[in-house]
Amino acid sequence: MTRRLVISACVVLAFAATLFILFMARLESRRTMVVPILMYHEIGKIADSPWCVPTETFRAQISALRNQGYRTILPSDIVAHRKWGKPLPRRPVILTFDDGYLSALKSAEPILKENGFRGIIYLITAQIAETPAERRQYEGKDCLVWPEAQAMQERGVFIFGGHSHDHANLAGIPNPAAQVTECKKQLRLHGIDKPYSFCYPHGQCNKNTEQAAREAGFQTAVVCEDAVAAIGPTNDLFALPRVSVMGGRHDFRLVSADLDAAKRALTCRILHSGIPLEISAGLGKKNNAICVWLCPREIREGEFNLLFSLPENTSGDALDRLEIWDKHRLFQLATFVNEGLPEEPRRPDSKRE
Repeated sequence: MTRRLVISACVVLAFAATLFILFMARLESRRTMVVPILMYHEIGKIADSPWCVPTETFRAQISALRNQGYRTILPSDIVAHRKWGKPLPRRPVILTFDDGYLSALKSAEPILKENGFRGIIYLITAQIAETPAERRQYEGKDCLVWPEAQAMQERGVFIFGGHSHDHANLAGIPNPAAQVTECKKQLRLHGIDKPYSFCYPHGQCNKNTEQAAREAGFQTAVVCEDAVAAIGPTNDLFALPRVSVMGGRHDFRLVSADLDAAKRALTCRILHSGIPLEISAGLGKKNNAICVWLCPREIREGEFNLLFSLPENTSGDALDRLEIWDKHRLFQLATFVNEGLPEEPRRPDSKRE
C-alpha cells in the first residue's frame, strides 16, 4: 500500500512539474525581448567605405558587446523562443554578415571565437565557387568558396543562410521565388545544414518576397531597416530589422565647450574626420552615469555642435564627461573628460532588458 502511495505521489509530482514547465514556457514565448541584430558586410582595411569595418574596430566592438553582457544567439533561437518558449540570454544579440566575403573567415571568425561569440553569414550562392582556384569576387572583394564554408560550419562559430542566388532586387522582379528557391537548393546541395534564415538583397521585401522565403522553407528573414528588433509573439519573423554597423574611419576631437549659465546650456564643438554616420551624445560626471542624452543625429566630416540643456541643480562644470556613441548606443566612439583627455570605453547607462 505504501509503495503504491509513493508511486502515485511521484506520478502526481511529475505531472505537476510538467504542467509548470509548460506554463513557464508559455509565458516565456509570449514575452517581448529587445534583440539587436547587427548587420556587417566586409571586415578589413578599407578606411572610407561605410560597409567595411576595420579589423581592429571590429575586435573592439565585439569586446565591448561581451563586456556589456551581450551574448550571441542565432535566428533559430528566435524561432524556438516563439514556438516553445526557449529562454534567451538577458542581453541577446545576433551578428549577421552579408554577401559571404572571405574576410568573414580571415578576420571575423578568429575574433568571434576568442570571445565565445557566433554569427550567421548570408551567402549569394552564385558568387560562391567550388574551389579556391575559381574564387569569385563581389563588388571587388573576394568571396568564400564552398569548401571554406563547409569547414567553417563544422567549426561552429558561423552558420549560413541565403542571400538569394545572384543578389537581384527581389522586390523589383515578378518572380522572386525562382531566386529564393535556387539559393536554398545550392545551400543544401553544398552541405549547408538547415539554412533556415534568409536575407533579402538590398534589404527590399514585399508580400511576394516574404511568401517566396516561406515557401522555400526559411523560417526567418532580415531586412535593412536600421532599428533594434523587438522579438515577441506578434512581430513578423520575415521582416526583422537590423542595426547597420557603419564602417570607415571616424576620429573625433573636442574643439571647445562653452557654458551659458543664464540659459543653463552647454555647447560642445566637435571636429569629426571620417564618413557620415548617426551618433548619440551624452553628458555626465566622471565615473558616474550619463545624465543627459541628446537625440540621435547624423553628422558629416567637419565641425558640428552638441547643445545640452543642463538639469536643475547641476552646474556646467559639474558635468565633465562627454561621450559619443553610435545611434543605438551599442558602441562607444569617443570620450572626453575635463580638457578632452580620453578615457577607456565604458558600459552605456541605457539598459536593454
